[in-house]
Amino acid sequence: MASLGQMFKRMATDAVSAGNPLQLVEGVIQSTSPITLKLKQNDKLIIPSDFILVAQHLMSHTRTATISASSVGETMTEAGDPEHTHNIQSITLNNAQIQFASALQTGDKVMVAVIQGGQSFFIIDKF
Repeated sequence: MASLGQMFKRMATDAVSAGNPLQLVEGVIQSTSPITLKLKQNDKLIIPSDFILVAQHLMSHTRTATISASSVGETMTEAGDPEHTHNIQSITLNNAQIQFASALQTGDKVMVAVIQGGQSFFIIDKF
């Protein structure tokens, strides 16, 4: 069995000889903490976290957004003193914090950009 370094070297040589510094390959997440990855083209090679980059949308993260809706068309029920109603026409939430909890899981199938012949593995999406 070839060493990790030999496998990286072979992938780099293949990419350079093909004139392609970037390859798209399928992979499977092997573990999440730390993240490791197995590529479909070589199921014996486990890529360690030191070589892996992950797109932000595949990790848990928070974003700030403005959320608006017009023509909501809702009427609140009678309440208060004196009783009254409110006809809600629109709503806006400024600087709302949205938590995305879309972290990768073990077994997820992912699309990986192999950069510079195997020096970096960028997980760009899952399917």
